[in-house]
Amino acid sequence: MILKTTDSRGTFLQGAFILTISTAFVKLAGLLFTIPIANMLGGEGMGYFYAAYDIYNMLAVLASAGLPVAVSRMVSETLVSGNTDEAERIYTVSARIFTIIGAVIAAFMFFGADLLANLIGNPNSALSIRVLAVTAFCAFVMSALRGYFQGHSIMIHTAVSQVIEAFAKLILGCAMAWVLLRTELAYIGGSAGAILGVSIGAVLAVFYLLFHKKRAAKSVEPSGMAVRSDKTLAKELFRIAIPVSLGASVMSLVNLVDTAVIMNILQDTLGYSYEDANWLYGVFGNAKKIFNFPSAFIVPFSVSILPVLTAAYTAKDSEGVAKNMTTCFKYALMLALPAGVGITVLASPIMNIIYFNIPEEADAGTPLLAIYGIAVILYAVVSISGAILQAFGQVNKPLISLCVGGVIKCVLNAVLVAVPAVNIMGAPIATCACYVVMIGMNLFFLRKYLTGCGAIILNTIRTLAASLIMGAGAYVIYHPLANLIGVRKGGLLAIMIAVVIYAALVILFKIVTVKELKSMVRRGR
Repeated sequence: MILKTTDSRGTFLQGAFILTISTAFVKLAGLLFTIPIANMLGGEGMGYFYAAYDIYNMLAVLASAGLPVAVSRMVSETLVSGNTDEAERIYTVSARIFTIIGAVIAAFMFFGADLLANLIGNPNSALSIRVLAVTAFCAFVMSALRGYFQGHSIMIHTAVSQVIEAFAKLILGCAMAWVLLRTELAYIGGSAGAILGVSIGAVLAVFYLLFHKKRAAKSVEPSGMAVRSDKTLAKELFRIAIPVSLGASVMSLVNLVDTAVIMNILQDTLGYSYEDANWLYGVFGNAKKIFNFPSAFIVPFSVSILPVLTAAYTAKDSEGVAKNMTTCFKYALMLALPAGVGITVLASPIMNIIYFNIPEEADAGTPLLAIYGIAVILYAVVSISGAILQAFGQVNKPLISLCVGGVIKCVLNAVLVAVPAVNIMGAPIATCACYVVMIGMNLFFLRKYLTGCGAIILNTIRTLAASLIMGAGAYVIYHPLANLIGVRKGGLLAIMIAVVIYAALVILFKIVTVKELKSMVRRGR
């Protein structure tokens, strides 16, 4: 059951490759879900949808942040010494604790939905919040299971469970939204129906992970080594999880505050009606959804680097630490830089491609998305630097930078959105500013660990050059194509050409060699 290799770099790439492939399927399913849902529900329905998710993300952030990280790190550290008995006990203790926490949070979401919806100034989102309560409970159950497998550097089960969630959401969510949209509940029901598909997908993913955990337990060979008490393990679990969870909670809380601030400022300061403010928030949410698409591809690198880097650091393998950090930054920025540049340059055609049935919302979301393209790049550095700090046991440092960044984001958001000329564009601008501050702080905390990693800077310069050339090419190509065959077709063709340009530049600038790509694919099988 202990799947470790002597080449820690290979283990990292294997895990990252598997999760990246699954993320591609998940985000494709998410895109296929978002397009019909956004066109069915429009700005009004999506306003309810995103408001409910802001509540969910705030309450369930523990399940996707600190808890699986803590389990993964503890299991990885334990397996370095070969103590499989304690690794199994860590899972048992974490599963019990997480199930209780999940049940409490799910109950709070279900029975307190009206209160929560009113607090964020969007009372019609209450039904969607209730439906998401099931997803919240399942998220906590899955956090113990995914953390256990990730601690063993087994990423396939996390990957498959995510695909199950995504495709259940796509098929069932769209169907239920379509049905409920035609009832007397209208957009309120459509939003809840879309989310019901998410909840059913989460239930199916839990059953999948439980099945494979039961199978895995049969192949574990007892080590006969001493195991710490449940109380000691629980303390260690929370010691690692709480700072990470608090850090993630800070940003979720900030997003929740943003929802309330934006809705209130639009109505009270700028004079929008509730309906118009909710519509504009839905447009903002659609732009943020596209920002989340490429950003999600960074998560596999932060998830995969943690157990591998922790093992190398615990074993005092300085060469392994340097190689893994360099590789992580290299491949993460190889995705983030071209994605960010491409989104900024081609924001208009991207919005028009996705929201083909509502051109006024596509036009309103274009400037928001252009700014979020910059945020994609900044988020990648924040995510990777934070994961590396956690792997080194510096779990409080990312929390500090998150808190400072969160405060800056809240203040700037309130100030900028209230300026009529800036309006809701202040929200993505504030996001970029907060990420810049967080990057500076994280890199400052990492300064002593970055010795011998000069290759990171060289790789970044090469990748940035390739991305900028690609962006310039896409910009030049798009406008004549749009005039010739239309915005959507021209934009789609420009995106495909940009991908080809970037792929060629990656090889030309020797950012990654053909040999490296073959090696990564081979290890990912």
